[in-house]
Amino acid sequence: MNDKQIFLKVVYFVSFMLILTSCKKELPQNETDPDEILTMSELQVDEFFEFKTTKTLDLKIVSSDYLGLPATKIEVFNGNPNENGQIFKSGITNHEQVFETQLDVSAIVNQLYVRRTSFDGNIETVTLDITSDLVEYTFVQLKSLNAFKATTAGPDCEICDNEVTETDGKLAVDDGETYCITGIFEGEVDLDGGTLIVCGTLILEKIKGEGTIIINEDGVFEADDDLDLDENDMKIVNYSQSFIVNKETKVKGELENYGTISMEKLKVEDDGIFKNYETGTINISDDAENKGSFINYGFINVGKKFEHKENVFENYCKVIIGEELKIKSELRNASYVKATEKIEISSSGSVLLSNQALIETDEIKIESTVTVVDDAYSKIFITGETEIKNDAVFSGKLNFYDENGIEENKGTAGAEVTFDNGSIPATYCNPGSNLEGGVVVTDTDSDGVIDDFDDYPSDPTLAFNNFYPSTNAWGSLAFEDLWPYVGDFDFNDMIIDYHFNPITNASNNVARIDVSIAVRAIGAEFKNGFGIQLPIVPSAIQSVIGDFSFTQGTVSREANNTESGQDKAVIIFFDNAFDVLMHPGGSAGVNTTPGALFVAPTEINFVIKLSNPIAPAVLGAPPYNAFIFANGYRGREIHLKNNVPTSLADTQNLGIGADVSNVENGIYYQTENGLPWAINIVDSFDYPTEKAEIITAYLHFADWAMNAGTTYADWYSSQAGYRDLNLIY
Repeated sequence: MNDKQIFLKVVYFVSFMLILTSCKKELPQNETDPDEILTMSELQVDEFFEFKTTKTLDLKIVSSDYLGLPATKIEVFNGNPNENGQIFKSGITNHEQVFETQLDVSAIVNQLYVRRTSFDGNIETVTLDITSDLVEYTFVQLKSLNAFKATTAGPDCEICDNEVTETDGKLAVDDGETYCITGIFEGEVDLDGGTLIVCGTLILEKIKGEGTIIINEDGVFEADDDLDLDENDMKIVNYSQSFIVNKETKVKGELENYGTISMEKLKVEDDGIFKNYETGTINISDDAENKGSFINYGFINVGKKFEHKENVFENYCKVIIGEELKIKSELRNASYVKATEKIEISSSGSVLLSNQALIETDEIKIESTVTVVDDAYSKIFITGETEIKNDAVFSGKLNFYDENGIEENKGTAGAEVTFDNGSIPATYCNPGSNLEGGVVVTDTDSDGVIDDFDDYPSDPTLAFNNFYPSTNAWGSLAFEDLWPYVGDFDFNDMIIDYHFNPITNASNNVARIDVSIAVRAIGAEFKNGFGIQLPIVPSAIQSVIGDFSFTQGTVSREANNTESGQDKAVIIFFDNAFDVLMHPGGSAGVNTTPGALFVAPTEINFVIKLSNPIAPAVLGAPPYNAFIFANGYRGREIHLKNNVPTSLADTQNLGIGADVSNVENGIYYQTENGLPWAINIVDSFDYPTEKAEIITAYLHFADWAMNAGTTYADWYSSQAGYRDLNLIY
């Protein structure tokens, strides 16, 4: 051992003892019996378990029904995009209509939401179960059987207060209680403010009272007679494909459908609410009548006549009527309505069109207004006779076309109204019209991605945002900085929140990486720096610009702002965290001691431009190989478990103190018990207070770690029983 090595050992030991003596703070104590506390030193963790809160997936999506046509856009969400799900991956299919990528997702995620948009406006969203590290799906012409499966199953019968054991008679559903039918029940249901969930079979003879009936995806509902929702606060929600009413359904309360309902007739009363959602199909063999709130996002098939008498009828997908549609109040159509024989718009009615909507019928009589309210043309297409009366007024971008010529026209048409055979693009809901000439698309930057798909329509080098963890979410890195010696395992010596956006081009390769960082806590006195290593050579990066902070004289940079002397591209963002999150005084660290002055984190931002686009699988997932270097010594790098050090790391520190790194076996930055000095949480982490071991602050951390992540993957969540709130900052 040379003099320099001896000197460094002495420096490490003295620094370690100073930290141990300087972090004396009075904190709330855990009230759990000490005999029951499992300390970090008692944990035994597999040497190859990397304390990851994520899993890596390969995703393959095929648009088989668009072979030979322009690319389709694929977007991946962490939740239902219609219910605030956030996007984290996007791109387009190749010439074979295949989109393949690698994803890093939260370990607790069991499904992906994939939305496909075609060049002609067809939008479809499916939920895909994650059952292995490969997730595949092929879109076909028919709507996918598992579209929105995760959101259309309905509640299951595990949440019930009472299980229905009777097979027939009268069932009373008490106020504030949840009842479940798991077998077969035939008879009368008396709702007294409670909720009835049908997971088995309900053969309904009569219903009365106020409350809710839910038929989940496995349930069966049958009414041999009329189904009469005759109370305003009576509600039925259907997720089943087996909901049958043999006669008429009357809705004075509320009926919501996510599955399939078949009935003879439908009548929605004045105060009634009828909603058919995207996955819903309504089959009415006879007539339908509406006087209430009628909203359709799915398919409605009416065998004979539909009379819309009062209030508003809103259609966002497809309505097909076997005979006649009478419109006596406002119809808002944003997609497709067809009445095979005739449509009559009376003087009390009106039609509002948007979103390139289409109305088709054989005969039409118009005595009121037809208005288009957006910048794209909508269309009314007539195959037979047209009567346009004196009070009829057409306005907006309307294409009104009668293929036999208009027989009677006494109305008024605005300047934008046309009477030729215009084109309406096909979507899943709308079959479109007169598309022989094709659909015109715009690609301003000529990168092969149409403007409607392109997040950067004026930049040919960029096309798609890919937010990590997702659009508005941040992840956290939590470090212990006494490596290679163990500290207090509170994992708050450095808390760094991050948000990445690897922006891809038209070929779905990464061309730029936008990085946002916020130092949220510093639970020690070391002046620590922070950076990342990418698995590419330094010259593969064209430039890095952003809010750099260097005050310690420990970092040298090349012209492109990567670190000098590195075999792989390393970017150091700052060399002293206290320059990013200022110390307020009064405590040893920042934002780790309850009662001490809080310092609001400051977001710093960077843009990494690559010299040439690189496949996402080559770069890997954010936060890449992230690390800190401790107390102004550049060589003292601290990485996530089993992540390799950079070229400038002092490898003589590997395997000393508590560290058992073994380069030949790929073992890095872990103790003899397999414990790390850093953890990546794919969420914003509520870290422990100063000196509180993470194992005592998070009550299921030990289960998760000892079982290599197979249990309590959500150990860091805020649900009841997961935390000792006294020990969380």
